[in-house]
Amino acid sequence: MNQPVELEQAFVKNLAIPPRPQVVSMLFEEMSRDEPDLRRVAKVISADVGIAGAMLKTVNSSAFGLSRKATSVAQAIDLLGMRNVSGIATGLAIRHSISGAANAALDRFWDSAEKTAIISAHLARVLREVPADEAYTLGLFHDCGIPLLLRQFPAYKETLARANRSAERSFTQTEEAEVGTHHAAVGYFLARSWHLSEPLSMAILRHHDIEAFADASVPGAVRSFIGIIHLAEHIQHLMMRSTVDVEWVKFEAVVLRHFSLGEEDFINLVDGAQESLQAE
Repeated sequence: MNQPVELEQAFVKNLAIPPRPQVVSMLFEEMSRDEPDLRRVAKVISADVGIAGAMLKTVNSSAFGLSRKATSVAQAIDLLGMRNVSGIATGLAIRHSISGAANAALDRFWDSAEKTAIISAHLARVLREVPADEAYTLGLFHDCGIPLLLRQFPAYKETLARANRSAERSFTQTEEAEVGTHHAAVGYFLARSWHLSEPLSMAILRHHDIEAFADASVPGAVRSFIGIIHLAEHIQHLMMRSTVDVEWVKFEAVVLRHFSLGEEDFINLVDGAQESLQAE
């Protein structure tokens, strides 16, 4: 995998990385304070109707296991806490920043990302390795480089199809061979420019890199984030497709070993996650 700085010099300046929106800047500002102004947070999020509505739908999903429904952003903060709400809102903001004009293909992409995010949050609650809100954010965010590359390279859709089918080389190697960069690197730069945490940013960069599980320099949380993403995408794949999940074939052994999951544990995990998604 190329070093991020090399990719930055060659590509990022031409990809029109969307700037961090005001709602996200405010959230980071308040999160850095010893005593965040929760009323200000609720007011700013509520002013963005799209994000506020999507956030309430998210926090009320079974993935977060609330005992009662939140009917306002302020109530969501009371029930889930500032950090959870901040993470969820940041993840949702990226969809609104990148989506742009109506596009059926992008609508399908974000619908799939939302399902991955819901499953990821559920898995995080069950496995107890990483926070559920961060797993949700990663589920939405991890492939955010794809719509940016689709906008930049007209033939990138065909590259994605070939990358999804390739069993001989990694997903990102196929991208690099055809367009000179890959969506994980682009997503990493977007995450860094939005000031996401280092573990989330590194998980985005390396989520197609199986060597991350053998690299002693990679923190355990990053490996757990990567593992949850592959579990979530495979679970969704089982629900939606009958074809072979090529990425899961590559990652299955290392992911199950990382979480110490036996065959029965895995089956139970899949069943619980599918029930969680079907309950939405």
